Amino acid sequence: MIRLRDVGFRYDAAGTSAPVALRQISFEVPQGGFRWLLGPSGAGKSSLLRLLALTARPTSGTLEILGSSVAQARRAALARLRRRIGVVHQDFRLLPDLPVFDNIALPLRLQHRPEDDVRDEVHSILDWVGLGSRATARPPQLSGGEQQRVAIARAVIHRPALLLADEPTNALDEYQANRLMDLFRDLSGLGTTILVATHNDALIRRYPAHELELAQGRLLRDG
Repeated sequence: MIRLRDVGFRYDAAGTSAPVALRQISFEVPQGGFRWLLGPSGAGKSSLLRLLALTARPTSGTLEILGSSVAQARRAALARLRRRIGVVHQDFRLLPDLPVFDNIALPLRLQHRPEDDVRDEVHSILDWVGLGSRATARPPQLSGGEQQRVAIARAVIHRPALLLADEPTNALDEYQANRLMDLFRDLSGLGTTILVATHNDALIRRYPAHELELAQGRLLRDG
């Protein structure tokens, strides 16, 4: 589960004039819960996702991820915890010099899975996202929509306990976006906690769920 209590975050904790990105954020998400993360640009969504992905620590308050207190966790423990988290970045963040297969395989290899298992899992999810013929292509050779599907495949292939997605449908057509949401619902049903940041009002209406709404770094709505 995820639990935040009075979490604050500024980008330069040592600087007195650093901008405050999040102020006194408190909410909980049970294991297997699904949340839409909403708010205008600059509301603090990306900052919140950074904290939840463990790429930054709160400036104040307490944050628990998957039963672990982030403030008290040592570096090695945080590294292990990150391996249980899948992230779909808005800018994809694929490794440009690696083929699609190896980009997607990375989370499994970090888990030291047998290479036969890695091959089977990667080819299966490549077929699911419709990129079975692109396994040897490199990210610069792909369209934006194809890169987004690779990023999604990489984020979910190891069946993470927590999945964070920042505008995951931006480069997808309606059919692919609906398939993705069906996948997210299936993962949630299997126990994966999911937060999806989006501006896609049509998608929110089509898949109603609990909403977290931010504005100017504060939580306006939790429901």
